[in-house]
Amino acid sequence: MEKAILKTLIYADLFDYPLTIYEIHKWLIDKKVTLRQIEKTLGKLVQSKKCKMQSDYYFLKKKNGLISQRRRREEQSAKYLRKVRALSQILKIIPWIKLVGISGGLAVNNAGKTDDIDLFIITSKNRLWVSRLLALGLLSLTRQKRKVGEKGRRAAGKLCVNILLEEDKLEQANKDIFTAHEILQMKVLWQRGGIYEKYLEDNQWVFKYLPNWVGSIDTSLRGVKRRSNLGRISPKSRLPRSLRSLAMTSMENVARKFQLWYMQKPQGLERIEEGALYFHPEDCRLEILSQYQQNLKKIISP
Repeated sequence: MEKAILKTLIYADLFDYPLTIYEIHKWLIDKKVTLRQIEKTLGKLVQSKKCKMQSDYYFLKKKNGLISQRRRREEQSAKYLRKVRALSQILKIIPWIKLVGISGGLAVNNAGKTDDIDLFIITSKNRLWVSRLLALGLLSLTRQKRKVGEKGRRAAGKLCVNILLEEDKLEQANKDIFTAHEILQMKVLWQRGGIYEKYLEDNQWVFKYLPNWVGSIDTSLRGVKRRSNLGRISPKSRLPRSLRSLAMTSMENVARKFQLWYMQKPQGLERIEEGALYFHPEDCRLEILSQYQQNLKKIISP
């Protein structure tokens, strides 16, 4: 039990993120236990000075100033969340987008003043490229889309479409503690047809790493009802189904070729896969995993 709690604190420490007892229970690594068991063990860890407790937050003893930093980031995150919730509504116009969420630090209310806003999108099958093209176009109209090359304060609060997945390509290939956190931390802004539940079903492996996790998705997000076609880009017409399908396939192919031509050569650690796009110019996954393993060896004795 002590090792599981220390593992959880060590991982959170990589992001300078102190945890409450409830968060330790929710994000506990490798063990499925009760809150009462965690409370008892935390008392022993604090008493033995293996971790610190201050203002109901727990963290490794070597770190100071984390609580005030967390509170500042929570205030900043609240501003960003209000902004992205409003701006994400424009993407409902695109009928092939089935979910819009946020990932990264903002998903856990840990965004700094110079952070951008990472968007996570799930689309219908074979509608990835056309959905991305339309989404980027609509976000550009808001003047809040992060442009290529923007960094620091110029990128602060700007929207960046980082991950796009088709509805039949939801299972993640990288199965590790970092990816497990990214999947479960993703905050849903809106969805259609219960696709979020399918996303979790297709990534059941995450619960081997984080067996205590329980979602908190608002019941109002379990599906977006289509009340009217007014203002929507309709995928249907009076054309026969076969012609509609052919037209959409052609549109998808054109959108794909155009965007690949425009991007030319992907920058950084971007990945383009069949049915999945990952745009992370500064992907920190391998660095985080390496540092996590190093800190485990330093803090937890064999």
